[in-house]
Amino acid sequence: MYDDEIWDEDRWEAFLRENDKRVDRFMDLLFTFLADHPLPDEDDAAARNAWEESLRRFLDGQGYLPEDQAIAFLFDDEEEPDEDAPEWFTLDADAYEDDEDFFDEDLDGFRDLPVYQRAFALANDVLDWAHALPGDIKDSTLVQFCTYVTQIPANIAKGYGIGFERDMLGGNIACAKRGLKAANQALDLLREMKRVPYLPADVYRRLYEQAFEVRNELGLYVQDLRRRFDLGID
Repeated sequence: MYDDEIWDEDRWEAFLRENDKRVDRFMDLLFTFLADHPLPDEDDAAARNAWEESLRRFLDGQGYLPEDQAIAFLFDDEEEPDEDAPEWFTLDADAYEDDEDFFDEDLDGFRDLPVYQRAFALANDVLDWAHALPGDIKDSTLVQFCTYVTQIPANIAKGYGIGFERDMLGGNIACAKRGLKAANQALDLLREMKRVPYLPADVYRRLYEQAFEVRNELGLYVQDLRRRFDLGID
């Protein structure tokens, strides 16, 4: 962490909001560019190179440097990691190439969290039901509901990836809180859909009970993470 300072959940939340703004701005710029400069055919190397050069100039004019890691994925550049970037944004895979358990236990460990398993089961149930509906009856409320439901397990996993060490735990809490917010928003939208023709009463009850349980369990999970942070437990 910067200067050995431990960020609490509020500091992490502010950081995540700023990061969201950077991502949103970048995506807006990219779509603006694509509207006037469609991506050329992959087989046309000359056109592709010219398109990439135009994109580089466009992004440079918007304040993005050519070596900026935020845009490196658009090109095939193999930039060296930014030495000034916080270490939690980098992962030296070579250091773990002989450790088969590292990726299974550390990066995929979120799959063993009961709260993640319940949230993931809810998302699967909702998406299976929604995908089976005729396309002409799917409205914006349903789309929003599905979006919020899928954000719940995604944020739990993201928080787990940030870590449980005390200097990282605030980020874990901030992500879990985002999942909790998404769960509450999903419940609100589900109540709005209670009497829509495409949502039978038995399906409504099943989904509401699942979402309610996930919301409550995630709330307890956030409280547990906070206790760990307050007690200084890794």
